[in-house]
Amino acid sequence: MRMHTFKLALFTSLILSVTVQAAPPSAELKVKGKIGVPNCTVTAPNGGIYDLGKISATNVKSGTAITALPTMTKTWTISCDATTYLSYTSIDNRLTSVSDTSTTRNHGLGNINGTGKIGFYTATLSNPRVDGNSTSMYYRLSTGAATAGTSLYLVDRYYYGFSNASAVAIAGKSFSTDITIAPTLAGTTTMNGPITEDANIDGSMTMNFSFGI
Repeated sequence: MRMHTFKLALFTSLILSVTVQAAPPSAELKVKGKIGVPNCTVTAPNGGIYDLGKISATNVKSGTAITALPTMTKTWTISCDATTYLSYTSIDNRLTSVSDTSTTRNHGLGNINGTGKIGFYTATLSNPRVDGNSTSMYYRLSTGAATAGTSLYLVDRYYYGFSNASAVAIAGKSFSTDITIAPTLAGTTTMNGPITEDANIDGSMTMNFSFGI
């Protein structure tokens, strides 16, 4: 608003100064643009599927002993047609099937043998980049201050974004981050018994991205 007031005053002064002179040639200067919501495309490798392949039932231990499976990393990219801030949340669609609830980092892998729980996995964010430059990321709850880091766990319904080391959001047109999943199988007790037939590992998380000027 202050900038608008200054320009109007300058324009008025020019009009007053030329009233005592002959009208000079004039030309019009125009400033154009468009304000709107950026269009962004999220590219999730393999459609966002982390395929663990076929796992032998012999990997499942008896009792409550757990089995850590190999980790898997994929790079997610987001491309926008205008400079914008990017934030996102994750929602665990299998939250009730988490076999180890000692930490909010764990996500569910689905059920087996009725209400038995297959296990859990963690998802870690790392290697954040904005417009090709390495950055930090921030996370926060729905309220409260943000905390920055270069490697963060995804936690159900937390808010995340790209930032500097002080957790101040960074705008850009191109964003990328690695998401690494680390799956763990529960034991036969937690699974409500041994695996007697093929069962599907069914972890599912929804990533909701938000863009703003």
